[in-house]
Amino acid sequence: MISLILGVIIVVFAVLAMELKNITYAILSLCGFSVAVAVAFFFLNAPYVAVFQLAILAGAVTVLFLVAVMLTRKEEVELP
Repeated sequence: MISLILGVIIVVFAVLAMELKNITYAILSLCGFSVAVAVAFFFLNAPYVAVFQLAILAGAVTVLFLVAVMLTRKEEVELP
């Protein structure tokens, strides 16, 4: 039962990461997807893979994407 719920959560986060228009929310959905996959690895008795999933994908890659978006975001300026 828990694996079914976890599978649904993984699919929902994956679809949200692809379909959201706001890039910041899409990145946060990708982080949620990575955390859900790490939980699935814990349930599969693979804690080593789960820790790397959390550290690399949910941690480092998400922070890298967020910093890149925040540094490259342009403010719209109205011309006179």
